[in-house]
Amino acid sequence: MKLKNAILDIPQDNIFQNDKLNRRDSVVNLTRLLENVSSPIVLSVNAPWGAGKTTYLKMLHANLNASSCKSVYFSAWETDFAVDPLLAFLGEMNSGLSSFLKGDSKKSKAWAKAKEAGAHILRRGIPVGVKIATAGLLDADKLIEDEAAKFTEALSKDVIGAYANNKKAIAEFKKNVAEVLKGGDGDAEKLYVFVDELDRCRPTYAIELLERIKHLLDVEGLVFVLALDKVQLAHSVRAVYGAEFDALGYLKRFIDVEFTLPSVGVDFFIKHLLAHLELDNYFATRKASDTAYDKENLLRTLNMVGREMSLRGVEQLLSKIKLISLTVPSNQYFYPEFVVFLLYIKDNYATVYANFSKLGVGGDEIIAILEVVLSGEDDQAIWTRQYIEALIISGKSRSAKAWADSKIANLKEVAGHMEIPDIKVRHANRVLELVQHHGRYGNSVSLENILNRIEMLSNFVFD
Repeated sequence: MKLKNAILDIPQDNIFQNDKLNRRDSVVNLTRLLENVSSPIVLSVNAPWGAGKTTYLKMLHANLNASSCKSVYFSAWETDFAVDPLLAFLGEMNSGLSSFLKGDSKKSKAWAKAKEAGAHILRRGIPVGVKIATAGLLDADKLIEDEAAKFTEALSKDVIGAYANNKKAIAEFKKNVAEVLKGGDGDAEKLYVFVDELDRCRPTYAIELLERIKHLLDVEGLVFVLALDKVQLAHSVRAVYGAEFDALGYLKRFIDVEFTLPSVGVDFFIKHLLAHLELDNYFATRKASDTAYDKENLLRTLNMVGREMSLRGVEQLLSKIKLISLTVPSNQYFYPEFVVFLLYIKDNYATVYANFSKLGVGGDEIIAILEVVLSGEDDQAIWTRQYIEALIISGKSRSAKAWADSKIANLKEVAGHMEIPDIKVRHANRVLELVQHHGRYGNSVSLENILNRIEMLSNFVFD
């Protein structure tokens, strides 16, 4: 039983085998750009959460490797437990560079010296920080003037000495990293460093990592590619420097080139998820005359609401539909358009959904936003809105009978009015026809069952 989309594998012998968002051309073009760009440089791949940045970055990383480029990939979020981002960077680089340095004693020695200098940079910050913090705890009134002067002098010397040693270590670090990157002709060979999920890190770690990249790693040959949500990262910066801080201007200091991840048509991704979550198999069993087109109706409605959602949001929506499908036998009504609409309303219009789900309350509020959520003037969009409006009226015919009867009466009045525009008359007639269809044989839409299935999902966490 599959409830979520798997992390896509990027096989090196067929990089785009699982490219479910048709981003091959974009990856190929950006690969060529990175191969020809001057270094050092920091490029960001910017997109909102859930837009597919990780998969895009992994395909880009694999495509560079396929071109015999040196490329290292690591997730910043998985390393933000480290005290200093430089420590995490050295660890990840140590793993990533092992295959490139194998058999090259000169470069291996240079990398060992770079690590030693990096370790020195990390060590030098600790005692000074401890002493400065301790100085703040001392009771000045109890210190003899001479002792206070000696302490201040010693502390100043330590701070100044640490600064000088740190500066020397930084120069040594850069020199040896440059040696690692030196090609046979003496020019620097490019090393591409992919840093993913920077926007998910704790704010201080994200900022420190950017500063380390800019100030310590501005070495010819290094090309950094950062995957981030610029808006979210700006929030992290403001969390550290204050709400009024110019966070976007601050980020520009560290990023040389910003690349916005191209948007994609969501329909291709939805079809992939239907197959992956085995919903295709489920809908294939629904062969009765009233349920035979459930899959097509589901796809149409998903494509309409999915236009305004992140890819991660679409994936979570499909996971919820999968769970609901497990509770609906193949010989019972699923009402896929209605289920998709209600799930979207619950997540994005919580108050409207809460009111609608109450016994005795009508559906005017939820009908009013039908055109907002399911926008479009093509026949399919119009038909979907009419179908759901009829389901709402039919579903409320038990718990809010007075409201449903009033709504039907109003529709009949519009349908029989000669001076009302044809489009409204056609709409009223179509909704009335569908209400009659749903209520045939004295039955109506079991709204309570649908809402109970949706409420069941509240006990699950989708992340």
